[in-house]
Amino acid sequence: MIKNYILTALRYFSRNKVTTLINMVGLSIGISAALVIFMIVHYQRSFDRFEPNSERVYRIVSDGERWKGAGGPVPLANAIKSHVSGVEIVAPFYDYFDWNTKVIIPEGSNKPDKVFRKQEHIVFADSGYFNIIPHRWLAGNPKQALNLPYQIVITKSRAEMYFPGLSIDKIVGKTIILSDTVRTTISGIVADLENNSDFKRQSFISAITVFQTSIKNNYHIDQWQNISSSDQVLIKLKPHVSANAVNRQIYKLARSYNSYSKTVHKLQPLWDVHFNPEYDGTINPQVIPNLILLAIFLLALGSINFINLSTAHASERAKEIGIRKTLGSGKSQLVTQFLLEVFLLTFVTALLSTALIPILLKVFGSFVPQEIKADYLLTNPAVWLFLIALVITVSILAGLYPAFVLSAFRPVAVLKNRSTTASGSVWLRKSLIVSQFIIAQVFVIGVLVVNKQLRFTQAQSMGFRKDAIINFYVPFDLSAPNNKKFLLKQQLAAIPEVQAVSLGNQSPAFRGSMTNELDYQEKGKNIQLQVASRNGDNAYLKVYKIPLVAGRNLALSDTANELLINETLAKQIGFNNPADAVGHTLHFNNGQIPVVGVMRDFHQASLHTAVSPLIYFSAPKQGYVMHVALQQNPETWNTAIKKMEAAWNKIYPDIDFDYSFLDKTVEGFYKQDRELSVLLAWSASVAIVISCLGMLGLVIFMTNKRVKEIGVRKVLGASVAQIITLLAAEFAKLLVIAFVIALPIAWWQTHQWLQNFAYHTALSWWVFLLGGVVMITVALIIIGIRAGKAAMVNPVRSLRSE
Repeated sequence: MIKNYILTALRYFSRNKVTTLINMVGLSIGISAALVIFMIVHYQRSFDRFEPNSERVYRIVSDGERWKGAGGPVPLANAIKSHVSGVEIVAPFYDYFDWNTKVIIPEGSNKPDKVFRKQEHIVFADSGYFNIIPHRWLAGNPKQALNLPYQIVITKSRAEMYFPGLSIDKIVGKTIILSDTVRTTISGIVADLENNSDFKRQSFISAITVFQTSIKNNYHIDQWQNISSSDQVLIKLKPHVSANAVNRQIYKLARSYNSYSKTVHKLQPLWDVHFNPEYDGTINPQVIPNLILLAIFLLALGSINFINLSTAHASERAKEIGIRKTLGSGKSQLVTQFLLEVFLLTFVTALLSTALIPILLKVFGSFVPQEIKADYLLTNPAVWLFLIALVITVSILAGLYPAFVLSAFRPVAVLKNRSTTASGSVWLRKSLIVSQFIIAQVFVIGVLVVNKQLRFTQAQSMGFRKDAIINFYVPFDLSAPNNKKFLLKQQLAAIPEVQAVSLGNQSPAFRGSMTNELDYQEKGKNIQLQVASRNGDNAYLKVYKIPLVAGRNLALSDTANELLINETLAKQIGFNNPADAVGHTLHFNNGQIPVVGVMRDFHQASLHTAVSPLIYFSAPKQGYVMHVALQQNPETWNTAIKKMEAAWNKIYPDIDFDYSFLDKTVEGFYKQDRELSVLLAWSASVAIVISCLGMLGLVIFMTNKRVKEIGVRKVLGASVAQIITLLAAEFAKLLVIAFVIALPIAWWQTHQWLQNFAYHTALSWWVFLLGGVVMITVALIIIGIRAGKAAMVNPVRSLRSE
């Protein structure tokens, strides 16, 4: 019986090659897209699922006014250990405060030392870290390996890199020197994490090093006001302890040490770390449901084609069904036969879809982690299980209705050539066509709106100079003042192709946040504010061409004894006229600091966020970023960069010169938005192709059924244009209906997306009109071509059988 079903299905596919091809193309795109999206979702959801009792593990994060951060103040961890109940493990870890870290492995007096540059993933931690993020210990005592200053634990991969050919037990006790000055001793070796995790560190220096050596000067060990995502704390609660109860204790604890602060420290569940971009999460949580929704839409479009074409061709199979019923076939047998046909088509299509995986991995490239390659499909059993479930589900959803429609034909009626086309089926086909084009129309309008917003962001002034600006980090010296950076600045300023140089912390706009707390206490006011901050020397405004709207620039000083503020901060403390704020004081860094100037507002991040109140103060000794303004002539840039690199190599010969152009950094703010634009453009194209293929199949079927009518009309004098108009009119009505329904949906979706921007473009009426014209024009061209082909057939051929 099954063999007969399969042979019947193959014969039907062979007789209806165009219909079969249309169905396979639509389903293959949907299935392959669903596979890729499943691989992405499966990979992203696998992060940090391996930790024991992970539901009791949290990270402490901070919420301030207009900002959120993944870290907390350094003294918070020890305070929690002493004063918060219900906590089983407290595991602070602090990023090694350096960029482009150099590691030296001493080889003795007879051999040159080994030097490894650009070493990353180095943290200060204690044994609590390994109790929460479990590593398999290969050497060393887990309880004692990080108890003394300058002890270091490294992973196996790093041990093999630093000491090739040396056995694990002989590596323990060896010396590692970081940044020329931090001399550590290896006290343990752990296996690398094999599971996906956001906490894959490779070198662990004992946290006590931060508190009992000169390094403490760089880590604000007693400052509750200083918060950085580089300083993090993981905690594990005791069983049955409520996270809310611990949050309340942490809130009271922080207020007892810093009563004026408005910053709230709270627990973030471990499962949320990977999916929360507000706290430096890797992926936006909206991406996963949106990708899933996209897969559903594409699968639905392919399935709609199958339903439409199957019910449209029902009349061609009516006699076959009538004969089968006359010979004794029951409804269940016919349903089984048609479902098997759909399953066979879907199964073959699914196998072919796997060949599209490499192509779609490139299409989804911006959303696909580097770890996912084409062989991920072959090596992961979960993907194959999903593919099998997908084939079964699509077969049932796409084949069930046509199967019941076809099996419901009455043999007497079909064998007497009576009409087998139910009005319900016609309305269903029209509804499904409209549904297809609604989806495609929303995608098209979405592409236009996203691109319009991207153009808006490019045209919007950031409020500072971003062209021909180079930024690069200078090395830290954690044990002594670093005078080399001032020598480098002096040599850079002497380069003719360089306009200006400044040494400070971050550029005006960057990814991340730098905040400080201050008070305004004058004229009976007591306003506590959390403000963005920048610091450095007094050449900063010159480099970035940030104008002062009142007052003067800072006098160069090693300490913050004067402040610049922006217009937003001036308004927040009550001065609508910026000049009125000059001369007033703000309580900052345990002192009353005068405001000497007001800067014009500039964007400190992307246009997603509003301009924040901001201060700038002098602190060149704390500077770690060099800001270099080049001449505006691009022809001189290569010369300038070569001279800058030469100056760098003289002062830092063992460290690579890495730099970035600020305008490229600003472009990076909108990376996800550009990725969304590409994905929407691809989705819109696919939706249009699948929808038009389905419509093309119906047009072909319709013209084939009306061959004689077309022939008669031509004999009676109808022109080709009149026949094309006749054939296309019904579909044109459906396209207009789809456009009208899609308008409010597209407006709501794009309006919601634009709310992610503090500054955004307007939703212009012409965007929606253009989207509708594009969609309807493309569809009508395809319909017109096929209808025109039918209209130009010689009527003699059409009427020959008459």
